[in-house]
Amino acid sequence: MMNSLNSDLDLLENLSKKISDLIYNNEFTQISFLDAQRRSLIEKIKKSEIKKNHIRKRIETLVENNLENIKSTEKKLQNLSKNHNKFSKRLKAYSSIKC
Repeated sequence: MMNSLNSDLDLLENLSKKISDLIYNNEFTQISFLDAQRRSLIEKIKKSEIKKNHIRKRIETLVENNLENIKSTEKKLQNLSKNHNKFSKRLKAYSSIKC
């Protein structure tokens, strides 16, 4: 993905240089065609960045949800452990009473 972005940026830079050179040399016939390519490339880059940001946000949300699930699970495990310890103590107490 990064190579594609770098290639697009290089192409954008080259198109801008060509346009600048054409303007400097008073050759205006190809400028509109090159500018259309340049604008199309800029839109492509924008869409790619928006998509990348959307994916990043989805991953961040997944990480946050995962952390919440971990905390919830740890809390449940603690409660189960406490209940198990209470049960074990009661069982020992009843066992000692029978003897």
